Amino acid sequence: MSKIFSWEYFSFLTLDDAVAYKEVLVIPALIFVLAVVWMQLVKGETNSEEGADQTKKDINFEQAYQDAVLNEVDSGTEMDSQAEDDVEEIGAVEDEEVKEKDEEEKKED
Repeated sequence: MSKIFSWEYFSFLTLDDAVAYKEVLVIPALIFVLAVVWMQLVKGETNSEEGADQTKKDINFEQAYQDAVLNEVDSGTEMDSQAEDDVEEIGAVEDEEVKEKDEEEKKED
């Protein structure tokens, strides 16, 4: 028997140790059983999708990019947002710096 302080009753409660040992055994067993059931459900769902479209299952980067672009067009959002303009400006500044470095290297040669 162990004594545990309870703030609800503001006193020590005496608990039976046998119950705690049963919980230690039951909880991991329950987790294992639920994991096995979940894996069987996922396996069954995967088997049922084998007859589905191959395009929905296997998609490469280019297809994902095109899908995202088409979704953006369909949603009505602007393709050239303000954030994209800022990124382009930063890229332009970096390109100019690279060109200047190349010109300096050519002059040194």
